[in-house]
Amino acid sequence: MSEEVALIGWKAIGCVFGVSTRTIQKRREELISCGAIFYMNHGRPPKRQVMAFPSLPQRYTIIKSKEVGRGRPI
Repeated sequence: MSEEVALIGWKAIGCVFGVSTRTIQKRREELISCGAIFYMNHGRPPKRQVMAFPSLPQRYTIIKSKEVGRGRPI
């Protein structure tokens, strides 16, 4: 049984996509709206951290590649 471990932070999420931290941050709204990333509060005092499970960005990439194949802009 394999359990997914959450990716924490923009740098880790950017590595999954193969892009820089800044590039992935520019796509923030789009990634949140499709459910590829989410925020959680962590620590004391609580601070928001961006997180993603590896399967979510992979699913997002598949969906976007199908849209690009249909001639829709990224």
